[in-house]
Amino acid sequence: MTAAPSPARQSLKAQLVDLDNRFWIVNVMEMLERFAYYGVRAVVAIYMVLPASQGGPEFSHIDKGFIFAWWAGVQSILPMFTGGFADRYGHKRTIAFAIILKCIGYSMMAYLMDFSGFFWGCMFLAGGTAVFKPGVQGTLAATLKASSASVGWGIFYQLVNIGGFLGPVIAGYLRLMDWSYVFLACAGIVLINFLWLPFYSDPTQEEGYEGTGAKGAANWASLSREVPRLDATVWTVLLVLAAVLLPINNFFGWWGVPEGATASQWIAVTEFGWRNLRVETVAAVMCAVAFLVYLPQKESRFDKGGTDVLTVFVVSVVGLFQRRVLAFCLVFSGFWLMFNQVFDLLPNVIDDWVDSSGLINTAGQAFSTPVVPGLLAVFLSVILGLVAGVAVLLAMRPDQRPAEEVPLQSYVIITLSFFAASVAGASLFTTGWMTLGVAAGAGILAGALALQLRLEAKLLAGLVTGIGIGGAMPAMYQAMTAKSDLFIQMAKDGAQVNPEWMINLNPGLIVFTMIGFAYLSSFVRPLTSIIIGMGVATAGSFIAGNATVGWVCLAGIGVFSIGEMLSSPKKMEYLATLAKKGQEGLFMGYANIPVAIGWIAGSYLAGDAYEKGGDKANLARKYLQEELNMESAAADAIDRADVVAELSRQLGKTALETQRLLYETYSPQSVWYSIAMIGVASIVLMVVYDRVLARFGRKES
Repeated sequence: MTAAPSPARQSLKAQLVDLDNRFWIVNVMEMLERFAYYGVRAVVAIYMVLPASQGGPEFSHIDKGFIFAWWAGVQSILPMFTGGFADRYGHKRTIAFAIILKCIGYSMMAYLMDFSGFFWGCMFLAGGTAVFKPGVQGTLAATLKASSASVGWGIFYQLVNIGGFLGPVIAGYLRLMDWSYVFLACAGIVLINFLWLPFYSDPTQEEGYEGTGAKGAANWASLSREVPRLDATVWTVLLVLAAVLLPINNFFGWWGVPEGATASQWIAVTEFGWRNLRVETVAAVMCAVAFLVYLPQKESRFDKGGTDVLTVFVVSVVGLFQRRVLAFCLVFSGFWLMFNQVFDLLPNVIDDWVDSSGLINTAGQAFSTPVVPGLLAVFLSVILGLVAGVAVLLAMRPDQRPAEEVPLQSYVIITLSFFAASVAGASLFTTGWMTLGVAAGAGILAGALALQLRLEAKLLAGLVTGIGIGGAMPAMYQAMTAKSDLFIQMAKDGAQVNPEWMINLNPGLIVFTMIGFAYLSSFVRPLTSIIIGMGVATAGSFIAGNATVGWVCLAGIGVFSIGEMLSSPKKMEYLATLAKKGQEGLFMGYANIPVAIGWIAGSYLAGDAYEKGGDKANLARKYLQEELNMESAAADAIDRADVVAELSRQLGKTALETQRLLYETYSPQSVWYSIAMIGVASIVLMVVYDRVLARFGRKES
């Protein structure tokens, strides 16, 4: 008998054919969710520190770091609990609840500009993301076969980044009109996912699913028994100590108040308030409580299993402390500290220190010829047409039923797909609301005809794809050529590229190359791919963070993106291999723990370091005081938006010359040395982790 081919030996086509239809449904939902999420994430780091005179809330970088740390904790630690509940109560229900939470968060961020209001808007968004992720990723883990897992996770990562690529583009335009439009548009995009829920077959509700019932109870029992009593005792003591000592440090500043501090400084530090409450304190307290409940009832209750709320919560926490899982999370967290600062700190670095006028100049020269606008018009039109066509295929689910059995609600998606495909074409003949009216009429007519004639899925998908490409191409070309003069004039004026558009190279590369990298990485073990990717990504982030020229910064972002493609998707594949049937959502929740640890630590580190030694406006004030002998009160009174211009005026230099002077004087790029060293340390520890696993594997064989 011939042995079944290993995943690495199967052709790419064979692995694609092997994918379940539910895989594609939840991927589209994730793509739309990421479209909205990255639209906000691409610009929110800039928005939070934007001067009030320019429409921003004008938080400090320390405030920004505090918000990002809590965002990281809620978004990345909560899935450890919500993953277990997703397995227990259903992936579809958790996804629906998540959509509601995210819409509330986006709406609050649109209108609340005080610290408390904006903070809680971010927490609703982070909470919604934390609930959404395990439902989607748990479905993937439950439906992906071993033969197609590597390519499946690669496609998931690629489609996520289609949303990640489009989101910043839309946000970049909307913020020029009004910042609130960014958040409100993202709320609307997330709501579209309600349309997909009727087509989504929840694996947790299928007969025999092992996350519920007797099998579910057995799964929680087996997970409980994975943590020996001695380990549980040690962790109980350590977590109780952390739960006691961390609040003392955070509230009373025993390690944070300088020697010789005045009474007023002590009062300021020790004053209790919710803004003193750090996310790692809450995490330590929750884990300590879980272990205190678990330890005395380990054999009598939790080792026997159960699917009640308390068991799911407690065993979800305890399961994280399995030696292999916890070690992986701790070792990998250094990489995620570096990773997240590319999105949280690099936009501010680009905005402050990178001269990207050369990119604008190149764009102006390229758009002055008809070739580049034409190629871009073709490319964007094909993307639009294919997205609309794929939506039709997914709604009709042609791999599971014939056309005559397609339900009525599928034709809602078909109608919307024809509407989207018709918008660009209609814009050639009408403008404004008339364009939308014509496109809506065309979509309704096409949907009605498709329902009446019961056309096959492939035919309908082909029609909507053709309409999308043919209708969009002239409009796209017209729009592109109209920008030529603008780019040329911007280049002459020395205009700069918005940071979110430069960082958008990251999802752009992933969109068009991820499947190839996923296929290549299927030939090596997940940990090998992770280690190689970590090294490449660390080098890229260091290049980008130290760049002062736009092209160099873009090159660094490109190198970072290659490393990300080799490492990030593989963490989910690796943890999925550790999960038993019925625990997929839980282990996908564990996949977010290294992200949480690194993101939280990096937010505090980078926020404090950049506020003191990196922010251009702060350094300009410092130069006015230290080098030009301006009084502190006078320097502080200058509006944040005007302080660099005031320094330029006093020095008799241009803004770019002043920027270079500040860069050479204060070396703001030094924060990236620390970030890169943490990334290197994480790589070394991951190699050690890999070697230790290999050694124990040989002993067990």
